[in-house]
Amino acid sequence: MRLIIDTDPAMGTIGGDPEDCFAVLLALNSPGVTVEGITVVQGNVPAEKGYSNVKHLLELVGRTDVPVRRGLVRPLSQDRPIQVGFLERRYAMSQLTEMIEPPDDEAGAVDFLVEKVQQNPGEITIVTIGPCTNLAKALQTAPDLAGKVRGIVMMGGTAAVAGNISPAAEFNFWQDPEAADIVFRSGAPLTMVGLDVCHQTELHPRQVEDVAGESELGRFVLEATKPWFRVMGGGTGDGALHLYDSLAMAVAIDPTLVALEDSFVEIETSDGPAQGMSVSHHVPFQRILFRHQETNAKVALEVDVERFYAVFQERVLDVIAKGRKNEQEREN
Repeated sequence: MRLIIDTDPAMGTIGGDPEDCFAVLLALNSPGVTVEGITVVQGNVPAEKGYSNVKHLLELVGRTDVPVRRGLVRPLSQDRPIQVGFLERRYAMSQLTEMIEPPDDEAGAVDFLVEKVQQNPGEITIVTIGPCTNLAKALQTAPDLAGKVRGIVMMGGTAAVAGNISPAAEFNFWQDPEAADIVFRSGAPLTMVGLDVCHQTELHPRQVEDVAGESELGRFVLEATKPWFRVMGGGTGDGALHLYDSLAMAVAIDPTLVALEDSFVEIETSDGPAQGMSVSHHVPFQRILFRHQETNAKVALEVDVERFYAVFQERVLDVIAKGRKNEQEREN
């Protein structure tokens, strides 16, 4: 299986959500999966920070062979003052990783997406675990892309539960509603892994502490996750974070982890309180009643949590622990 990961990785930015990088580790350590590239998008943190963060992670795990491309640094529409303001404030966040500027050939995420898919029709699955800005721009640049991609798996949206950035909306779609709307209108084969299933997953601080040890990778993961665990403690009450992006990545690799329903999904692109909301017509009667008998996506409504946890343990937590073991062996 060949993947491109489109992500807004904050592991390395103090106070940012570090979970994207767990999803990257999961993909890199999945048998039969080739990560063709990682494209970085604005979102959780500015793309400039995300690029530096993922380059640092790849260095730590010895995977500098994976191409990284930095993408768009703002939402598609500049008439999104709340979202742009959110990004602007996050430039001031402190870094654990060194800020690095990409060379010219690593600054073209949109071109990379277009070229990889067009050169390999029917072969590439794109996994978006951040806002859809890069992907939407690629679809605008090359409308035939929708018919050449093997599939698009999106971490985003909600089908039947409340949002997490507002009562109506999930963060990734909220951060760039126009981009999400373009993707859902594209005709590409889409799978939406939203809050309905992601909020059934948890990772607790102790699980990271138990595997981190004193390896360079372990220390980085531990230091990068502690601030976000504190943030989540106020929301969940037990300090756990949800494995949004890791679940979407696992579903891209093994769709049987979730129960999928055909749906017609629409995105609210107004500037009102429902901006970024995903409206899912996954009940057949709804599609008849509201004249949406066609479908444009499959949405995840149930998840085999225990089977997912086993995947996460093996391909993420055990890998971090192995980094500790390898360093201990070198010292001895």
